[in-house]
Amino acid sequence: MKALVVKPHPVIWLSSLCVAFFLVPCPGLALTVQEVPNPRQVSGGWVTDKAEILQPETETQLNQMIARLEAKNGAEIAVVTVPETAPAASPKEFTTNLFNYWKIGKKGQDNGVLFLISVKDRRVEIETGYGVEGILPDGKVGNIIETQITPRFRQKDFDGGTLAGTRAIIVSLEPSLSKELTQDTPQNNSRGVQHFWMWLVGLKQISSPNKA
Repeated sequence: MKALVVKPHPVIWLSSLCVAFFLVPCPGLALTVQEVPNPRQVSGGWVTDKAEILQPETETQLNQMIARLEAKNGAEIAVVTVPETAPAASPKEFTTNLFNYWKIGKKGQDNGVLFLISVKDRRVEIETGYGVEGILPDGKVGNIIETQITPRFRQKDFDGGTLAGTRAIIVSLEPSLSKELTQDTPQNNSRGVQHFWMWLVGLKQISSPNKA
């Protein structure tokens, strides 16, 4: 069931659709937001796979797709996997704090998206900046999860689900890229991670500080 929570702080609003899922946790250490490597600073890319659940080829393809989007209209997408979001109070808090800490999206446009997967917390968080909320409302994000991500995750295709979800976000933000982006995705090569899916969808609106 969806629940709307609005905080009174009158600043930039973010829309987030979070999905809980069950899967076997992968080994790893807890990270603070400050300890998650920013791929823009490390390699100039868009993907940080701290949970080690994506194949190198998948990371390359994700980086290429997102780079095309950024070159086309300036929108930015960060794809992040983490073993867990502790010591943050919740995956939601971790995602919001990471979105703001990295300042995803162009200054003054707030046109960023954060696609985060936390394995131990069994959560997927997709958070959008105010500037793209009209293009990616919660209903559309939910549809992307249900039609692009969930079916592939049920087949234990973590790479394919992440690629398909990212591609759908990109095409929503820039339809002209649809023909350029391949729809082929790796199948059943998610490093043996087992998935049992039960979807619990929650909707929340969160205030964030102004971006520097």
